Amino acid sequence: MRRLIAATAAACVFSLVVPCAAQDLSAIVARAREQVEAGKYGDAVRILASLKGRNLPAQLAVEVGLLETTALLVEKPEAAPAACGRAVVAAGFDPDVARDQSPKVREACREAAKQVRAGRLADEGIELSKLEVRKPDVAYQPLRVSTEVSKKAPWLKVVARVQSAELEGVFDVPLVPSQEGPLLGTLDSSWIRPSSRLKVSLVAQDKFGDLGPPSNETTLVVPKAEAAIALGTVPKNAKVTLDGDAVTPDASGKIEATPGKHEVGMTLADGAYAEAEVELRRGVITRVALAPQGQSPSRVLPWVATGTSVALLVAGGVLLINAEARRSELEDAAARREPGTDLPASDYADLQEIDDERLIFQNVGIGLMAGGGAVAIVATILWLVPTGGASTTASVSPEIGPGYFGLRGTF
Repeated sequence: MRRLIAATAAACVFSLVVPCAAQDLSAIVARAREQVEAGKYGDAVRILASLKGRNLPAQLAVEVGLLETTALLVEKPEAAPAACGRAVVAAGFDPDVARDQSPKVREACREAAKQVRAGRLADEGIELSKLEVRKPDVAYQPLRVSTEVSKKAPWLKVVARVQSAELEGVFDVPLVPSQEGPLLGTLDSSWIRPSSRLKVSLVAQDKFGDLGPPSNETTLVVPKAEAAIALGTVPKNAKVTLDGDAVTPDASGKIEATPGKHEVGMTLADGAYAEAEVELRRGVITRVALAPQGQSPSRVLPWVATGTSVALLVAGGVLLINAEARRSELEDAAARREPGTDLPASDYADLQEIDDERLIFQNVGIGLMAGGGAVAIVATILWLVPTGGASTTASVSPEIGPGYFGLRGTF
């Protein structure tokens, strides 16, 4: 029976160890509070010193830090910020942990919170790499920023703080993790005003706000142009025009321009030319591929010579047909006789007139045919001879043989 009673008592004592310990800590804090309220700050400091190294619940640790801060402001003012710093940490780095305390305590805790919060990254071994800002190529083009974090923490937020000389206030761009690893963010294009000066910096935050002053600050000037044309590689000595005016692309082949429709052209040293019509949008670089081509060689003379040759040959053929018709008419007239006699029925003068017409048609027709053939040779040469500055040579010569007439050429 005695053993049973002893075992039961031991179990009860064991089950009450943790609650009893918590009650003991609360009792100690309560005694320290009484001393502070009574103005016995030295006694309060000594009582609270007994809690050093003890694992206190968060709420109790906050109260201990604030009580110690209040007492130390009287007993040892230089040590008060460190005491409130412990209260800030116990409150999850809340910078307003002393919001319900006296003005002096709030002031001391404000300074303590700045120091404690500013050192939170270093205390947890977190580093931010250099801020990378991709300068916009034209105005109103979104600004892209990035950085890297050496160690991830669930409470950590990183923003790019942007201040513009053209606009009032600042704007925070959240930087979020990307698949590639770095934290990335994009500033709205409305901030990217022409010729404006932008100041960009990194700020680490938690749920209560900034952990410290901005870092990795960089300044950039936005281009004046609101749009641009990208031509790529521009050949040496090429002349580029925009809406008829000569322009000089930069080293990357970019031409600054205003939004709207434009005509861009390129002329090479050998005369090859290309042009294109583009419509530019604000904040956008439009890529244009120009492929200058040599001007097509003129074929006016070959076509004129060909047409002339055909016309002469046709006209000559018609006249020869008429000459042949006159020959038949002459033979028929010469063969006609007076009825019942062998005397010619046609006068000699009529026969002579028909024969004269035949000769005229025949001679002129032969002349036209010969001229058409000569012009055809010239037209053939014009068609065969290369144009456009090629170094190839060509030759054409007539060739006459039994029963045929032709041309021999090389090109």
